[in-house]
Amino acid sequence: MLNEEARKNLVEITDNAGLPFLLMPEHIVKKKKMRHRIIFVVLKDKKNRILFVKKKTSETNPLWEFPCYGIVFAGESAEGTAYKELQENFYIDDSIKMHEITTLPYLQGDTSVTATVFRAGPFSGTFRYNEEKIQDAMFVDKEELNGLLAYAPDIFNPIITWAKRANWLF
Repeated sequence: MLNEEARKNLVEITDNAGLPFLLMPEHIVKKKKMRHRIIFVVLKDKKNRILFVKKKTSETNPLWEFPCYGIVFAGESAEGTAYKELQENFYIDDSIKMHEITTLPYLQGDTSVTATVFRAGPFSGTFRYNEEKIQDAMFVDKEELNGLLAYAPDIFNPIITWAKRANWLF
């Protein structure tokens, strides 16, 4: 069994059913576009608004997206990865309620992954985010999101539209 330090950058490669069968370093998984597991987290506040963020990136006009995305590393559960991402990005501990919405195959760019989507919240503490990772953040309610998607859909990562159509957000 590998210790935590040895597993730190290893990702479980999965088969077509999403079951792990091989461990590979993260950089090789990304370079070779190997199938693996990821998570997305929809974070809600006590007013039932959803958080969207723009991540810090070299792109000139980054898209608004879900606040947390992460690769599930070897030995981690999808839920554990979701809590880890909330802690790293928003300093939110594991006392927040987490509900799994779905797990399904997802095409991320040109890489097939198994994505687990969680809803976290309601969050009622003081909101702050990791400024090293996140450029901007906004909470939107259902009507605001409907308007933004109707008049400016290109400002969002396409998974937002997908999740809205699947009724995963509100």
